[in-house]
Amino acid sequence: MRAIHCLSAATLWGALILPVGAAPKGDAQFITFDAPGADLTANDYNGTYPSSINDFGVVTGSVIDTNFVYRGFVRSPSGKITTFDAPGADTTPGSYNGTVPNSINDLGEITGYYADVSGLVHGFLRSANGKFTSFDVPGSGGVTFPLALNLQGTVVGYYLDPNSLVHAFLRRPDGTFKTWVGPNSCDTNGSLGCYGSGASNINIFGLIAGGFTDNSVNQVHHALLRSQNGRLTTVSVPEAGTGAGQGTGCPGCSIGLNSSGAIAGIYIDANDVAHGFLRSPEGAFSTFDAPDAGGGSYQGTGCPSDCQVSLNDAGTIAGTYIDANNVFHGFVRSARGLITEFDAPGAGTDSYQGTTCQFCGLGLNQSGVITGSYLDANNVYHGFIRKPSQDH
Repeated sequence: MRAIHCLSAATLWGALILPVGAAPKGDAQFITFDAPGADLTANDYNGTYPSSINDFGVVTGSVIDTNFVYRGFVRSPSGKITTFDAPGADTTPGSYNGTVPNSINDLGEITGYYADVSGLVHGFLRSANGKFTSFDVPGSGGVTFPLALNLQGTVVGYYLDPNSLVHAFLRRPDGTFKTWVGPNSCDTNGSLGCYGSGASNINIFGLIAGGFTDNSVNQVHHALLRSQNGRLTTVSVPEAGTGAGQGTGCPGCSIGLNSSGAIAGIYIDANDVAHGFLRSPEGAFSTFDAPDAGGGSYQGTGCPSDCQVSLNDAGTIAGTYIDANNVFHGFVRSARGLITEFDAPGAGTDSYQGTTCQFCGLGLNQSGVITGSYLDANNVYHGFIRKPSQDH
């Protein structure tokens, strides 16, 4: 039986409030890879996009192949990569449809979504032996986006209703669903700046982390916690801005969540600069910045939308920062508050190139191993695995 990685809240938070600072970059080991069939043509902005890694070192993600189709892949710890398509996925050349895995658990189960030939988006669950279950949230308008699953096989994500309003959902292992929106959530659609409510993470105890856009004039974003019994708690970092496009979290951003109930993410201040935050299970906040993060609008520790922050049970945080030249980099923040910045070998150094990206996943397991993608100088995406040194 798998051991559960769980620290007491007091033990975890006691480690997290020690003084912060920058750590040396250390001698972390990198493995870079391309999934079979990846489009490696310069300036296509295609390639390999890892999204999640489990505690055994198994990686999942997607690849855009030479036919411009998304295909799922799973990479074993030994480096063997197997690609797959969800049944019903559109694999028409040039369609940019296909299969996109988002999360893998320690049983090897994978969840994600696929687009069919009609352009409808469905959720899927793939077992470790390759068996698929396809699903749609009841009442959805043809768009279901699973983002994460836990060890029990409960899946969370978001869906669009027939009016294109975004709602959060969970799918239980028995196939039943529960949906919700944040308190005072906006009630229009994305074309009017309302990004609704979504769920991006779930832990082994059924606590769910996500976010929502409120119904104020500026449609401010907030993080959101949902307890196992359905209680909703709004999370707003005190330093977060309240202007348009500001707030705690951001549309499409994934919140890190661990077994103790701590969460980590980003917030956007009144100057449109991103910063990192950590919230203890008791509700205490700690904020931080990568040392070389830029201080201009849409720079900082995080990004304006669709950034992923990961948090494990040891209190390690992994995420993205954007420097003053708009180059993307990775960072790791240890439980002691030390921040290590990193770049994958071969990452480009021009604007919007670099390690990680605005729309890329960034997985972190309990051993501190990170997976993600980097954009090289030829504007091709490649996968990487980073194994830690002593930086956390």
